[in-house]
This record gives sequence, structure tokens and C-alpha cells, in this order.
Amino acid sequence: MQYLLKKSIVFLITLFILFITSLIYTFLIYKEKIDISTAGIYRTSFIIGAIIFFIYGLLTGITEKKKGFLSSFISTFIIIAIIIIVKLLSKQSFQPTNLIKYGVYLLTSIVGGILGVNLTSKSKKNVV
Repeated sequence: MQYLLKKSIVFLITLFILFITSLIYTFLIYKEKIDISTAGIYRTSFIIGAIIFFIYGLLTGITEKKKGFLSSFISTFIIIAIIIIVKLLSKQSFQPTNLIKYGVYLLTSIVGGILGVNLTSKSKKNVV
């Protein structure tokens, strides 16, 4: 039960960060401060998504304190699988570039998970 509570807290924090980022991004588009072409929006949303998944992996690694690679891989894989299922159910076209995007998201989350575990273990070694 404690494990699910930790995972849900990490997920809620990540959703909050995503909400704030989306709000800022929408405000910048509204004020015409960033490029609103299709390629510009795709590129910016790709970068924002990679940063969000890195933060998610980092938070997962910090809360797990061990096996950051496996933990962030499994949790991110589940999130990406849900995204793919929702896309297929909504009958949106699925392009091969989406697989590359999801692969990058998975990779950044794994790197964040590994760094999160190493950050917590180094801080514990310095205290002891």
C-alpha cells in the first residue's frame, strides 16, 4: 500500500508540473511570443514532454531509492501504453515518428530515474 501511495504522489506532482507548464505554454502562444506553426508547436511540445518525463523519472528515482532504471522504465512504459491506447481509441493517426518520440520520453525518464537514485544515495553517504 505504501508503494502505491508513493507512486501516486509522484504521479500527482508530475501532473501538477505538467499543468503549470501547459498553462505557461498556452499563455505564450496566446501572447504570440513563440512560433505557432505546426512544426514549432510539435518541436516545443516534444521538448516539454522530454523535460516532464525526465522530472517524472527523477522523482521516481528519489522516492524509490533503489532500482531507478527498472522503476522508472516500468512506470513510464505504463503511462506511454495508456497514451497509445487513448490515441488508438480516439482514432487518431499513429505515425512512426510517434514511436521515436515515445522512445525518447522513455529514455529521458530512465535517465532521470538513475540520477534520482544516485542523488539520494550520495546525500545519504555524505550525512553518515
